[in-house]
Amino acid sequence: MEQLMDVEQLKKLTPEQQNQLIAGVKQQAAILNAQNLITELSEKCSNKCITSPGTSLSGGDKQCLTRCMDRFFDSWNVVSQTLQTRLQQEVGSSMASSSEFGSFS
Repeated sequence: MEQLMDVEQLKKLTPEQQNQLIAGVKQQAAILNAQNLITELSEKCSNKCITSPGTSLSGGDKQCLTRCMDRFFDSWNVVSQTLQTRLQQEVGSSMASSSEFGSFS
């Protein structure tokens, strides 16, 4: 199991170590996000499209799954892009506010 670092340990990291740590956290977050996305997609589309369990999918089941997955990804992309735009706007307005009033450092 990986060891957690306290704030003082984080402050002692070199910039390169900080970048490596940030990259690792981003990678773990991306993996978790992908796992959650696949789980949600599987649950929603399977529950909706597979009406009778069996050893193979019917043509209707396959078509329903394909359409469901397409709609799910389209919706997810819209939500993701909207969130990203809003976050960028908030960061932009925060930067404008902080530069307007100076910094705390």
